Amino acid sequence: MTEKEFFDKLLLAYSEEISEDLPGDGLGYYLEYFLDNYPPEKLELKLTKKIAARIIHEFMVNILKWPDLEWQEAGKLKDIYDCRVCAGAIAQVYERGILGEEQPLVFGLNKVLSEKEASALIDRFIEMIKAEAA
Repeated sequence: MTEKEFFDKLLLAYSEEISEDLPGDGLGYYLEYFLDNYPPEKLELKLTKKIAARIIHEFMVNILKWPDLEWQEAGKLKDIYDCRVCAGAIAQVYERGILGEEQPLVFGLNKVLSEKEASALIDRFIEMIKAEAA
């Protein structure tokens, strides 16, 4: 699954299962990037865990308005700072149990997610949203 396909599938799942109302503005830099400015040369990039974490984190902050959690366990991940701009997003999805380790104490930032893994991730996130709303 590509980055763009993941983003589109997440928005579709959210609108079908949670709410059709997405804010017209204020989606956040990363989400607006995917909606408006996604460069054609990146359309075929495969989805990695770090990009999935960034997309989900932007969604949590800008659409769901969820506050960031304090880092408890995420700071122990050996590779969390291998992508400094991704560290906060990785910590948030890790702390919430949305995305876990590849190996003990290794998140696996650059692991490419299969279509099945990416779809399961979206399903898990949608279920978490439903649970939060209940």
